[in-house]
Amino acid sequence: MRVTLPSKQADGTENWVDVKEADDFLAADLFAMHRAVRITNDPTGKTSYSPAEMADDRVNAFLGAAITAWSFPGPIPAQANVAAADVIIGRAMKARDWAVLRNKVVPLMDELEGAESEAPKETGPSASSPGS
Repeated sequence: MRVTLPSKQADGTENWVDVKEADDFLAADLFAMHRAVRITNDPTGKTSYSPAEMADDRVNAFLGAAITAWSFPGPIPAQANVAAADVIIGRAMKARDWAVLRNKVVPLMDELEGAESEAPKETGPSASSPGS
């Protein structure tokens, strides 16, 4: 899926990002996204976190696996194994670009995690009521 972004390249063409199709994701891609968001306690037991930062981390971890190509100079996050996805993306994209991309991929993330799927219907003997 190609996402067109608001910013333009030096020659006036629109910037873009290619994202994997839903069927191309592995469960490992979701596991990496889940690992990116952690709440930790300091040595005194105090917990400190930012809900907005956690949401951003979740999206950036997903984008690290999801982006297959882009119009920005330099490697895509998956090819920059030394730097974290948020660093690569943050240095490449303007804030409006990232916001557009985030809004396009969050529904995909939700779909992959089953947020929109119905509960599976039971079949077999346990699904029927006694005496039916």
